[in-house]
Amino acid sequence: MSEAFVTGIDPRPVPEIAHVEAGPGTLLTVEWVGGGGVTVDLAGWIALHDIEALRIPGIFAKPEIGEDGDTVQWAGSEDLSIDSVHLELLADQQAAFGAAELVAWQDRHRLSNIEAADLFAVHVNTWSNYRTGASPVPRPLVIAARAIDRDPLPLAAFLRPRRPQAA
Repeated sequence: MSEAFVTGIDPRPVPEIAHVEAGPGTLLTVEWVGGGGVTVDLAGWIALHDIEALRIPGIFAKPEIGEDGDTVQWAGSEDLSIDSVHLELLADQQAAFGAAELVAWQDRHRLSNIEAADLFAVHVNTWSNYRTGASPVPRPLVIAARAIDRDPLPLAAFLRPRRPQAA
């Protein structure tokens, strides 16, 4: 494989953690150095990584900032940690995605209503209801739309253009 096709490099800077607080449940609130912050639910992350210790409320309730300021860890253990990049990415995925976000997504990808509806295998009236907020945007559609933002290959694979293409 050519080095020109290296993947997995994210140009964003690694966020530094200024403060971290746990709770309730598996929520973690992180404040960034320089301002701003996120609240992220780590339930899925804990389950996927099978980190039994973080299912213990007494341990999860005591997060610490790692030495370099770019991780959160528990019980002083690197085995019980998550880096700031993943915290930010999880928060991005968990952020609200309603009608306004759907319209912005559709505009970003320059899709007509019928093209977008076809892409997600819904009726165009259903798509219109999502766009206006008359119906909530279903989570599977949110997941797929965000996946397409990260990697447009599914869009290229399943888009069936309806508008005349320039010659």
